[in-house]
Amino acid sequence: MQPYIHQFANFLRIHMDSISVGIVATLLIIYGGYINNYFKKITRSIPFLGRFALFVLLCSAGYAFMSSQLVKLLKMFLRGQPDLPLIGIIAGAFILLAFCARSGKDV
Repeated sequence: MQPYIHQFANFLRIHMDSISVGIVATLLIIYGGYINNYFKKITRSIPFLGRFALFVLLCSAGYAFMSSQLVKLLKMFLRGQPDLPLIGIIAGAFILLAFCARSGKDV
């Protein structure tokens, strides 16, 4: 059984970039609305053009920076895991994200 676990873990390591992007993108899709609503709440006192400019900045630079850094950190964390915990963490992360999406009515 150990060779199959090792082989599957190596398969996951080869596709670590896609897995990390998938997890981070799913997180941003599920919780992006909450981030936008919070941002709207804290910028309510700013005039419309300023609020619009800040929202464009948040969407273009903020989300891009946040996702790139989260992907990099997640890849570093996952690459340091042994075979069996790596499989469990990735499977558990996607299952947990599915439950979060389901409870948030995103699915």
